[in-house]
Amino acid sequence: MTTPCILVCEDEASLREDIAAELHEAGYEVVRAVDGVQAKALLDDTRPDLILCDICMPGLDGPGLMAHVRTHRPDLADVPFLFLTALGARTDILAGKRAGADDYLVKPVDYEVMLATIAAHLRQVERVRAAVGARLDEARSALRAAVASGGTAIDRLAPGIVLLDGDGMVLQANAAARALCNDESGLRIGTRLLCAENSQLREVVDGCLRGDIRGVEPVSVPRSDGARDLILLVGPLAGKAEGQAAVLVLIVDPAQRNVPDSDLLARAFRLTPTEARIASLLAHGQRPDEIARGLGISGTTVTFHLKNLFSKTETNRQSDLIALILSLPPVLPL
Repeated sequence: MTTPCILVCEDEASLREDIAAELHEAGYEVVRAVDGVQAKALLDDTRPDLILCDICMPGLDGPGLMAHVRTHRPDLADVPFLFLTALGARTDILAGKRAGADDYLVKPVDYEVMLATIAAHLRQVERVRAAVGARLDEARSALRAAVASGGTAIDRLAPGIVLLDGDGMVLQANAAARALCNDESGLRIGTRLLCAENSQLREVVDGCLRGDIRGVEPVSVPRSDGARDLILLVGPLAGKAEGQAAVLVLIVDPAQRNVPDSDLLARAFRLTPTEARIASLLAHGQRPDEIARGLGISGTTVTFHLKNLFSKTETNRQSDLIALILSLPPVLPL
């Protein structure tokens, strides 16, 4: 099992070293940064499992680093971001969480609480990753069956999907993938899948074909119109024989939320119709109070359904629930 890596970003040297020592003692690998600028540079070569960051620092402060990570580093979307701060007022904590922080640790640091909080967040990430991995395996199996039966089924999947054979050639691309191929996106589908970052894409595809890559690797594709980059999620399939799909490329447009319909959510997680409806509305970006008003129910009732959703999906917070929902491949109606 890989040792979890914690990025500690703190400008006060003695506190930074004390935190690092406690984390080392607890069995974690630690990467240190003196401010947000250094942390941002370290993230170019290091993928931490959790970021612990001071709020008030010279140069790039904690909120600035978090904004960079949440906006420009989709590959770190599942990495918990914890603020370390002397600002323990309720309003400060709420403002930070609404801006994207996953939790707060208040100075002076209670190291026992710090270690328990970090461990809890890492367990949550593992549960979500396991659930997403299971869904990906199911999607891979369905795609293999679809290709074997002529492949028409993948045209009903809302995300752009491209299947490559053992030579890296395009075996099949669904309608959504072809719709994303235009001058603005920089994507091209011919005998091969081409993009603006073609050397990186080719390297990842070759890694999948050689067996060097067993999971999913992201490739960012800049758009000429200045919109947010497309993300290509590239992973290996089991196909080895000629004509079989060997690599799956999922094209993600961050500007779109492809949310599965309520019926699919209900069947996938054994939800009641109301629970499925609330889950769908959350994934579409609505807040619990907006859901209560829209459905004509009380906030207490929404909270009750949320507790059931957390239990049935094995998540503990709203952001993990939404991430799990969005991991399911939406299906277009016939």
